[in-house]
Amino acid sequence: MNVIDRLLPIPEDVPESEVELIRKNLHYHVLDGSLYVLGMSLVAAQTIIPVFIRELGGGALAIGSVQVIWTIGANIPGAFVAHTLRKREYFKPPMMLYGFIHRFMLFVCAATALYLVGRVPPSVIVPVFLLLVFLLAGFGSVGGLPWFQIYTKTVPVRMRGRLMGIRQLLGSSAGVVGGSIVSFVLATLTFPLNYSVLFLLAFVVTMISFAFLSNIREQPTIVNAEQISFNLFEEGKRIISSNRNYRHYLVADVFVLMTFGSVSFYAVYAIEKFSLPPSFAGTFIVIMMVSNIVANIAFGIIADTYGHRINLIALAGCMALSAVIAIVSPNIVMYGFVFVFLAFALQVMNISRLPLIAEMCSETDRPMYIGVTNSLTAPALLVGIVFGWIIREVGYVPIFIMTAVIAIVAFYILSKYVVEPRTGKAG
Repeated sequence: MNVIDRLLPIPEDVPESEVELIRKNLHYHVLDGSLYVLGMSLVAAQTIIPVFIRELGGGALAIGSVQVIWTIGANIPGAFVAHTLRKREYFKPPMMLYGFIHRFMLFVCAATALYLVGRVPPSVIVPVFLLLVFLLAGFGSVGGLPWFQIYTKTVPVRMRGRLMGIRQLLGSSAGVVGGSIVSFVLATLTFPLNYSVLFLLAFVVTMISFAFLSNIREQPTIVNAEQISFNLFEEGKRIISSNRNYRHYLVADVFVLMTFGSVSFYAVYAIEKFSLPPSFAGTFIVIMMVSNIVANIAFGIIADTYGHRINLIALAGCMALSAVIAIVSPNIVMYGFVFVFLAFALQVMNISRLPLIAEMCSETDRPMYIGVTNSLTAPALLVGIVFGWIIREVGYVPIFIMTAVIAIVAFYILSKYVVEPRTGKAG
């Protein structure tokens, strides 16, 4: 733990009476987050699940739906419980309940893959697994809101980016080995046992992370019931109309999320274009995990030093580069850089998307800001279904071109119109 203490020194302005509790919570945050990243990398929604859907017999529409379903599930369900969090003194009980259900869905996926795949036709099993993907992400969303409240309560503001980066860094370092395990399991075990084992391993690792999560201690939140409104739509209208910078950010976030509509196709396109075995998806995970190590060091420091806005500008640039490289790559070696920049973009999402919103609002309003953001922008991922239809008609390249153009638009809006909350400057 001394290494964690050196990497995450407590700011000097923190009262001495709070230092010990903050330090313990930081340790548990690191252990929980890094193990969770490792566990979920074994069944990555960007690489493993799309290839799995393809192996089940799913077509382009089903493959394109994976990232759409995952992101909508990871965003919208939480919005409908956001208002209930505003009147809570403690956020740990709902975090633990829904965090456990979220992880248990991995066990359900493992059992379903083992006992139903091969016994029911693709027309049934593909929708079943898409539903399970939605439930896995959905319970993660509902549990993620109270978790984020605890995260912001227990971590000083100028440590949040660095801590998130370290969590991802350690998880990604272990994920390099995890990617090798994925390749080994997919190559040596028969289908569908191989995917069942991956889901089971993910369940075991994330449950270990759950044990550390349960040790985090939060102080009670002071709640003024007279200032709390519980109407999601009225609150949404209020915060959008009153916060100009937040409105600009919402527009940019829509375009950013649209670029993720093509993510599910990168691994499948590589496998088809270069005639690779499905087990090569494990190699893509290794590439992403190694890239995550670099990304989390760099973008974590940038977030704490310069703010989260510049990270999100970089995210848009990385998504544009991924799409362009996918189009022009003549071999799998160059194509590997698609996953390098995709990993950069995904890590910035983890490090900076919600923390930037948290700095745009008060602690009381934070759950509503997160809920409104996720509700209004997540439907942008429906573009992934449109991409799936386009692929059936004209192939992959047009959707990658559209992704690059959308990413450039997001880059421009974030650069020109979104103000960095810490400095009050844009452009």
